[in-house]
Amino acid sequence: MQKELPLKTAPVQRDSLGRWILNCMAAVLLTVSAFFLWGAHSLVDSRFDNFDASVYEQQLLRVSGIFEQNRLSFELQVNDYARWDHTEAFVLNQQPAYIEENLFPTSLANIQVDGFIFTRLDGSLVTPPLLRVGAELTPMPDPMWEAISQQLPSLIKNDKSTAHTRFVWFEDEVIMVSGTHITDTAQANAPSGYLFFIRHLDEARLGALRELTGVNFRLAQTTSMDTVETQFTYKRHKSHPHWLTSMNLTGLPALIQVQGSTHLQAERQLTFTLLAFSVAGLSIVALFGIYWLIHLKVIRRLELFSKLADKNRQTRAQSIRWPVSGSDELDNLASSMNDFITEVEVRHKELNYLANHDPLTGIGNRRLLMASLDDKMELLKSNPKFTCNLLLLDIDQFKLFNDGLGHAAGDEILCLIAKRLSTKVKDSDTLVRLGGDAFAILQENVSLASTQDFATDLLQHLAVPFVYQEHQLNLRASIGFAQVKLKLSKEDVIRNADLAMYEAKRRGKNQVAIFTVNLLDTVSRRMHLEQALREALNQQSLEVWFQPIIDARYGKIVGMEALSRWSLEGEYIPADEFISIAEASGMVAQLGKQVLDKVGAVLQELRLQYPALECNVNLSVQQFRDPQLISDIVACRVKYQLPASALHLELTESMIAQSESEILPIMRALVNQGFKFHLDDFGTGYSSLERLKHLPFDTLKIDRSFITPLSLGDDVMVRNIINIGHELGMNLIAEGVENERELEHLLQLGCNQIQGYYFARPMPYHALKIWLKEHQD
Repeated sequence: MQKELPLKTAPVQRDSLGRWILNCMAAVLLTVSAFFLWGAHSLVDSRFDNFDASVYEQQLLRVSGIFEQNRLSFELQVNDYARWDHTEAFVLNQQPAYIEENLFPTSLANIQVDGFIFTRLDGSLVTPPLLRVGAELTPMPDPMWEAISQQLPSLIKNDKSTAHTRFVWFEDEVIMVSGTHITDTAQANAPSGYLFFIRHLDEARLGALRELTGVNFRLAQTTSMDTVETQFTYKRHKSHPHWLTSMNLTGLPALIQVQGSTHLQAERQLTFTLLAFSVAGLSIVALFGIYWLIHLKVIRRLELFSKLADKNRQTRAQSIRWPVSGSDELDNLASSMNDFITEVEVRHKELNYLANHDPLTGIGNRRLLMASLDDKMELLKSNPKFTCNLLLLDIDQFKLFNDGLGHAAGDEILCLIAKRLSTKVKDSDTLVRLGGDAFAILQENVSLASTQDFATDLLQHLAVPFVYQEHQLNLRASIGFAQVKLKLSKEDVIRNADLAMYEAKRRGKNQVAIFTVNLLDTVSRRMHLEQALREALNQQSLEVWFQPIIDARYGKIVGMEALSRWSLEGEYIPADEFISIAEASGMVAQLGKQVLDKVGAVLQELRLQYPALECNVNLSVQQFRDPQLISDIVACRVKYQLPASALHLELTESMIAQSESEILPIMRALVNQGFKFHLDDFGTGYSSLERLKHLPFDTLKIDRSFITPLSLGDDVMVRNIINIGHELGMNLIAEGVENERELEHLLQLGCNQIQGYYFARPMPYHALKIWLKEHQD
């Protein structure tokens, strides 16, 4: 066969993709870096300026506050002197010695007053304006009086209860003048004049204020007396940038000025330096990175693609893919293979996906699980330390969703479950839908404890409520898991996980259970018991035992409870065990009919000697689902010629709480025919008192768990239950009474009917007849 030679094509002149990308990226990076540096510098500079402005604003506010305090204290002083009987008398020429006695230099120095002025209401002077100079009072110089007198009219207000203050600028210094009306101490009289105090804000006093505030401020004269915004001016010099800030004093022609340099100059310079070095460093690193990426992603890739192209021509490998986006070197190599293998791989993937995935949910199916188990078992052979666990998950009561909302809703819920499971599993895990509402997860390299935690978290994740067509729904699931072992087959592993899952359902559903060898024994025993029970029912070999119920006041039997007993190969099987098997396998209706028939026969015989004798028969939820229940009970009564009052039907509290809607109509139908109902195990279930009040029960049976504390003197619960029964007009029976102390407490509390070992244990019919003869005749 002639060997096919590869086609040769003329070389094509192509652009250098790597060099072009490198040049473009370098230009873009440098441009972006320059803009970033400019913007970052502006932003940081603004932040530092804002910090300085905030510091200086706080200083101005602090100084302004001190001046405001000084003004208020000065006005209080002038108010104190102006609202005084002696001051009023002085202005009215009734106390000439007032100044010598009250405003002498020492007293003025104590209150930091440098001078005063008394005027009458018309503005005429009572005395010449006086200043305190050392230890003497001297007349005020004319220039100063001229400056101050111009401000006095603005201090004379109609409001006689408040003093007012003005600043007077004299020879570049500030004089604080505060004045108010003069009246009597009680302020009952009309104003008689005005009093003005003068305080000179010289450098000594301003220095004290600077020391108090910690701010080196100065006062400057201004023509405006309105409150204005704080003014900031930042002046930059080459070596010493500084701030000049100012603020008007409210209502005063003075300006507070604070000047200083930036507070964080060193930090500012350091930040700018670091920013510049960072941008420069990042730019250099980025450029080298771009060069390295171009070399790695382009040059080396070209060499690799060339080798892969040669290999593909030789082996026709179907896993090679290269991107094609233009006419450069990479595209030339990629186009030589992609068209040839695309359709083959697509078809192969489609077939493989359909074979291994569930068409409804999109996750894996049983075939994928079996293949994954094969792979994991191969790993176990080569690596003994490798671990693998299989979880089986089944949705609790999924049939209710299908029946209540339709199969379309069921399909949507299955898709939702698959989606929620997918969010929890790892990439290395295998998630599949086995069919129906059963799912499986195969985990690798995890311990049993980790799988337990994962399963518990999975239940919580699934339990998050969701809304479907305006219905809020909740999902519950049962999970069982088992370990994959070399000595087990794939079917054995799945069976073990399945047994663990059913063990979780048996525990009450919405549980997690791990497979143990005991489950195999349990399943074997259960299968054996189920077959034996079916045979025993067919042969009617189950027994009915009876436990008397005694009226303790008279020691007389008032009734008895019928209890099923089953002996298999010389061993009595616990009633809870074989009854649960009967319920799960659908045999409980047959069991109930046989118990009713045997109870009816016993009552018919015993009532010949004990006409008032009654018997309690226990019913299960499954029996209430049997449409023949009412007819079976009525047929038993008719067959054995019994009154309806001779048969008492017992239900447990938990049955009522779980299935009230199913049970209640049948209860009412039976009550209408004369049958009575007893509520067994009262106080241990979930019934509310409101429900109890409206249910047709005749008798409450107090559970043994409440009787036991009576021996210790604890009668709180029993007393309350008895009170509830009496309030509702119901009969009461105490179960499980075993000693005299319990009996005495119950009698004292008003419960007279007793069932328990203290009087009699459950016994077969022949023993019951002997007991009745010994205790009742």
